[in-house]
Amino acid sequence: MLSSFSTIPADSGRTQRSRPVLQPSRSETVLSYGLMLIWLLLISFGAVSAVNPEWLKEFSGLGRRAEFRDYKNYGDAFLQQQDYRRAIGQYQAALDIRPGQASVLINMAVAYMQAGAADRAVEILQAALKTETDRDELIYFNLGELLEKQGILDDAAAYYQRAIGSTVEQDLVYRKLGGLYVSAGRYEDALPAFENTLSCQTDPCRPYLTMLNRGLQTYKEDTANLPIIERLASQDVSVDDLDRYDLEIIHQLQQSDPEIAKTHNHLGFIHYRLGNIEAGIRHFEKSLQIWPGNVDASRNLPLLRQMLHDRPDVKVDGD
Repeated sequence: MLSSFSTIPADSGRTQRSRPVLQPSRSETVLSYGLMLIWLLLISFGAVSAVNPEWLKEFSGLGRRAEFRDYKNYGDAFLQQQDYRRAIGQYQAALDIRPGQASVLINMAVAYMQAGAADRAVEILQAALKTETDRDELIYFNLGELLEKQGILDDAAAYYQRAIGSTVEQDLVYRKLGGLYVSAGRYEDALPAFENTLSCQTDPCRPYLTMLNRGLQTYKEDTANLPIIERLASQDVSVDDLDRYDLEIIHQLQQSDPEIAKTHNHLGFIHYRLGNIEAGIRHFEKSLQIWPGNVDASRNLPLLRQMLHDRPDVKVDGD
C-alpha cells in the first residue's frame, strides 16, 4: 500500500496517541518562499526570452555595444603600448561582436603593419573598403603607406591621390605623394605636391579645421555635440575668424616648425633638380631661418650658391 510522505505510522502493540504536527520554522518558510520566487522568475524570464520583446533586444544590444567598446579600447591601448599581438586579439574580439567595423579594421591593419605583416594589413584594409564607412579616405592613405613600404609605388601614389580633399591631414598626404614623385625622379609632379604641402602647413586655419575633423570622429555617437561640430566644420573659416591672440601664437609656432623647414628643404632640392637654382637657394635659406639645425639645408645652400657663382648662365626662375 502506497503512503504519502506525511503518513505517521502507528505504534506497534501500543495504544495510538495523537502526535503534534510539526510546524515549519520562520527561516524555513522564508527560504521556501524565496526559492519559489526564484523559480517563478526563471520561468517568467524564459517566457520573455521566448517572446523576445523589443525592450529585451534593446537591453541586450546595449550590453553588446558596451562589450564591443571595451574590446576596441583595450586594443587601442595595447596598440599605443606597441603590444601588437594583444591589440590584434582585442580587435578580433570586437569584430566578433560587430563584424565589418571600419574603425576596428583600420586599427587592426595598423597593428599588423607594425608587427611586420604588411600583406595581412593590406588584406584587412581592402576588406574595410567593402564595408559601409565614412573613413574611406583614411583607408586610402593607410593603403598608400603600406604599398609604399612594399615598393609598389604607382599603386601607393594612386591611393594617396584618392585621399586628397578628405579629412586626413592634407599636408601629410601631399608630402607622402611628393616624396614618391621625388623617388621616381618625377620632379615636375613633385613640385606642386610639396607646394601644396607648404600651403597646408602655413595655413593658420589648419589647426582649427584639423581639430574639428578629429571631433567628427571622436563624438561620432554623441548626438548632443555632433551636430554642433558638423555645423562648424561645414562653415568656411578665414583668418578674420581667428582671434588676434591665437593668430599671433600660430605664426610664432610656424616660424620655428621643423616640419615646415623640411618642406622648404624638399622644395629647394626639387628646384635644383629642375634647374631653378635661385629658387632653390631661397628655399634653403628659408629652411635654415626656421630651423638653423637642418643639416641637409646647411649642406645644400653653399653648394647652390657656388653653383650660381660658377654658372651665371644657369636657368633661374622669374620670381
